[in-house]
Amino acid sequence: MDNVKTGGFIKELRKERDMTQKQLADLLHITDRAVSKWERGVCAPDISLLEPLAEILGVSIVELIQGERAEAPQEAEASAKEIISYSQNEVRRKVRGVRKKYLAAAALVLAAAVLIGGVLLWRSGWPFVLDEVASPNGAYHVTVYGKDLSNHFFPLKDSVSLITEREDGLQWRVIYGDCVYRGVWWSPDSRKYVLALDDGDESRLTLSWLDRNSSSNLNAYLSMGVEATELRKYGYSNPDGWPEIEYQFLQWGTDSASMLIYYAFEDAAGEDHSGYFWYNCETGAVEGILEMDGK
Repeated sequence: MDNVKTGGFIKELRKERDMTQKQLADLLHITDRAVSKWERGVCAPDISLLEPLAEILGVSIVELIQGERAEAPQEAEASAKEIISYSQNEVRRKVRGVRKKYLAAAALVLAAAVLIGGVLLWRSGWPFVLDEVASPNGAYHVTVYGKDLSNHFFPLKDSVSLITEREDGLQWRVIYGDCVYRGVWWSPDSRKYVLALDDGDESRLTLSWLDRNSSSNLNAYLSMGVEATELRKYGYSNPDGWPEIEYQFLQWGTDSASMLIYYAFEDAAGEDHSGYFWYNCETGAVEGILEMDGK
């Protein structure tokens, strides 16, 4: 195709039909600047426009390509249309191929992003967070996880693990094993907290002192205090013969030393006993025991 010759031919045909560049462009759904470029020989019409352009201008596709009127055999016209149709199909096929490759690449990138994001989330431990509790003064933050943190990452093994972090980033990590998390309660002075767990059939309370960097089995201390008061009333004197006592932490006292504790046990005669008492974690004293009527 001779762009200059074809462009002049398009201009001639357009004027024969008393059409402006804008009118021709509107019929083809293109801009009049594109028509102007054709007529100046700057470029040729897109292959997809040859057939509608030939129809509008009243010539054959072959005549449009040759840039002059001709007595084109019917076979030549059919051949030109076939070539155009084939070329259009090839363009569509290539576009579809490029689109498929793009979609495949996009899917691969998305899958990689999801995988990397999943690994990062796993490494951060975010999916395994059971609870987050800040100290009253905001100086400490306890995060409870449902995975074992013994190797500073999150394996498949289930376990209650705690990370206590100070404002300056210093951390303490404690692993309590495969148990059920029940709660964390900070003392009003932010020096310590009580952790409640269900370990099998046993309710387990742990008292952690941050300034002492220590953790203790609160159940054992509570039992010593209760033994000295309640159990002796029912004939218990030997620690080896103590009944199993269930404890539940209820709240801290305003002095940050006293704790309100619920207790329950079954005596040797099979009677249930339960009540409340205050336990002082500084002195170990049990005070104000109130037994509930079990009847």
